[in-house]
Amino acid sequence: MPLPPAHQRLHAALERLRQFIQQQPDGACRQPRFDTQLFRCKGTRLADYLREVEQNVAQLTAGDGDNTRQQWLAGKVVDQIAALQRECQSQQLRVARERPRHQPNQQKREEYQGYETRLVAMLQQREHALARAETLSVQQQLIREVEQLQARLARCRAALYKLDLLPPAP
Repeated sequence: MPLPPAHQRLHAALERLRQFIQQQPDGACRQPRFDTQLFRCKGTRLADYLREVEQNVAQLTAGDGDNTRQQWLAGKVVDQIAALQRECQSQQLRVARERPRHQPNQQKREEYQGYETRLVAMLQQREHALARAETLSVQQQLIREVEQLQARLARCRAALYKLDLLPPAP
């Protein structure tokens, strides 16, 4: 028995969507991709959501249930297909511009660079104060602080060097 034109268009749209999803890298996400009101599925792959749409289309074409339920299901299927199409189109953009989310080395670099900046500022402040110091005890205290800051700065730069951020020290 031939399908009505609306069902034919629905199956054609579903087939195009299936082919499009098969052509894409469908990596798993950390969390479900869609709202729970749109999809019951809690999968993390596009194919998981496609299966739910296929089940809803099968239920819709079977014609079981009352007319109000069929209209509601038809609207939901249209929304699901549109959402999957948008997700597929944005998938290509995401792959192109997405960098790895977890970059511990980059976080450490930024942290160490912040330490380095603060240490350099503290060192300059102590050296400036040392140049203006008048008493011997204050000078000795500032010399110890400068030496400690230089040691901390050297350790910080060594850590940065290990992360391949800075060229080797001469």
